[in-house]
Amino acid sequence: MLPEEQARVKIDKQLKDAGWIVDSRSEYTGEYPFAVKEALMEGNKESDYLLFIENKAVAVIEAKREENKLEEDVREQVENYAKHPQSYYGLWVPNLIPLVYVSNGKKTYFKNLLNPKDDYTEITTIHTPKRMLQLIKRESEFGALPVLEKERGNKKLRDCQYEAELKLEKSLRNGKKKNLSILATGAGKTYLACLASYRLLNYTQTKRILFLADRNNLTIQAETEFSLFDWTENNQQLSSIYKINRLRKKRRY
Repeated sequence: MLPEEQARVKIDKQLKDAGWIVDSRSEYTGEYPFAVKEALMEGNKESDYLLFIENKAVAVIEAKREENKLEEDVREQVENYAKHPQSYYGLWVPNLIPLVYVSNGKKTYFKNLLNPKDDYTEITTIHTPKRMLQLIKRESEFGALPVLEKERGNKKLRDCQYEAELKLEKSLRNGKKKNLSILATGAGKTYLACLASYRLLNYTQTKRILFLADRNNLTIQAETEFSLFDWTENNQQLSSIYKINRLRKKRRY
């Protein structure tokens, strides 16, 4: 494997860990935040990675071998790509791809071209879709939802939970606000509700979630499960991130 290819393997992993799909332009779907490898640029050139959210280009990454110090020539190259996007690409900022990154797999530097006076900053991980939208001060209803992981450490979603969440998010993206997930008894419906709630609260403009149950013992069980749920970005329990309240009927005296 060539040195630059070795660097790309590391960059691929960093992108996937940050919630991006990484694939060739022939596999681009636009459903989730997508990093297109060897994307076509102006002048029949190819950028190493072109990142899209909601089918709009948000960032360019230039990859070099580990020995490369990522100095001025590399930075000029990636900025040239960013300032001359293809006319047929959707864009978050008119005539500009706002975020640029240079990486050798070991070190990564980043610049926000919306703040041209800023210098390049070294970062330890490539930004998530959510963070990139924050950096360019833009919002997206569902575009910042990262790729759903089926496994994390020693935890794994059941097939039915994974497929149900994927279909729910696809339905929401397609503008369908009313959805119904039907799972067998014991399949983990409450855990699925926790997962869906967290992803909507953390990655979309959703402000509150109302979970209803028809029996008091079920609400107590749900309160516990929501509080302890920790399939989150930093493996924090949900109760340490959001306020969880079990609503009680007021007593009359």
